[in-house]
Amino acid sequence: MRYVTMLSLLAGLAGPAAAQAPTDTTRLTLDEAVHRALEQGVDMRLARAAVQTANGQVREAFSPALPQVTTSLTYTRQFASIYSGLEPGTGFDTLFKNTPFGAPNAWNLQFQASQLLWSGGKVGAALGAAKSFRQVASLQQEETAAEVTFQVKQAYWEAALQGRLVTIAVDNLDEARQHLHEVQLYQQAGTRAEYDLLLAQVDAANQEPAVVAARNGYDVARLELKRLLALPADQPLVLTTTLDSPNATIPVVVADSLGGSVRAGLAAADASVHEEEQLLKVARADRWPTLSFTTTYNEQAFPGKFFPVSGDLTQGWNGEVKLSFPIFTGFRTAGKVEQAQAAVLRANAQRDQFYRQVDLQVAQARAEVDRARALLTARHQTVRQGQRAHYLASVRYTNGMATQLDVTAARVAGLRAEVNEVQATRDYFVALAQLERALGRPVPVVQQPIEQVAAALNMKEAQP
Repeated sequence: MRYVTMLSLLAGLAGPAAAQAPTDTTRLTLDEAVHRALEQGVDMRLARAAVQTANGQVREAFSPALPQVTTSLTYTRQFASIYSGLEPGTGFDTLFKNTPFGAPNAWNLQFQASQLLWSGGKVGAALGAAKSFRQVASLQQEETAAEVTFQVKQAYWEAALQGRLVTIAVDNLDEARQHLHEVQLYQQAGTRAEYDLLLAQVDAANQEPAVVAARNGYDVARLELKRLLALPADQPLVLTTTLDSPNATIPVVVADSLGGSVRAGLAAADASVHEEEQLLKVARADRWPTLSFTTTYNEQAFPGKFFPVSGDLTQGWNGEVKLSFPIFTGFRTAGKVEQAQAAVLRANAQRDQFYRQVDLQVAQARAEVDRARALLTARHQTVRQGQRAHYLASVRYTNGMATQLDVTAARVAGLRAEVNEVQATRDYFVALAQLERALGRPVPVVQQPIEQVAAALNMKEAQP
């Protein structure tokens, strides 16, 4: 009966907790996390806004080549006039009655159309610069997407690593406490000294800060990932892609199919140079005359009452062709041309510098993949050795052939080996993502057993 009552109390306590538990937990694989960041991330939203801005600039640059049509309606009320005091019957009072001078009301409806006929290539160059700017913005959007993808993968693997470190720390604490319990039993039976019990107690207590630190690192890593995914900080998040190597295999890069980098940033650098060259043409076009045509049609009325009638309207229509030639502008055009030439030189230098940076990044990424792969295979072997050493130390201690310090040292060494393997796995996956970022495309990989990869590396190192 007492057990039934206790279970009822526990169910009553668990009921509100279950009701308050969040039900909108977000579960994401690595690919789903990348997709969410590309759809809702702040960086991608800014990149899309930049593309939209560039589209608007292309429209604006093309507008001078099209006819410009405007219309206006103006009403003027004349409260006092020098002609209002003329004596009736003199003829002057009626002479200015329906004119802008003497009429109390004036209406003017005007339509104006203008067309630029020639501007020394300025409009075409400005349009070309705007199109290049739009191309740069579009390519930069692709570059931003590649950078966001890498950042999400890096943050995702970091969070997965920290989650594994929490599991390892908790398991290690459980092992230390289990061993402490065994030593307590041995000490009570008189087969172990108090010194062994004190060492086991200290060892178990020393593992508790590691658990706290691992959980704190896990929380920080998830917060960074949530920031990239545009998730609230308090949103429950579960990562479903793990750092485990399925069937003891790892992805290995097919080196023969890598090739050179095709990053969008390279094409964006070339487009930036073309944009500056077109802007230089715009600046030089200010030296040439412009030819334009304008026509204006208006209807005017000067009624005695507020609103005019059809008989009050008078029409006017004119057209003009204008040739404007800049004779001297105080060296303003020369200054603009000089600045545009400097911009072209700067864009070329930045392009060349970026090309060299990309080549260096690709080389570094390839070297990092090789280093991380070699380290991962070595760590995998060390984990098995550490587990075996811990097992033997525990057996020897049980049979009285080893000390408490031997067991603790073997367990700590095994723990360190396991942590190193998980960190090496994270580093290898991040290195693959970095190589994809440097190349600007997915890296072709094949799954190979870790033992096979290790044997191939050992054979390669053995060659003179």
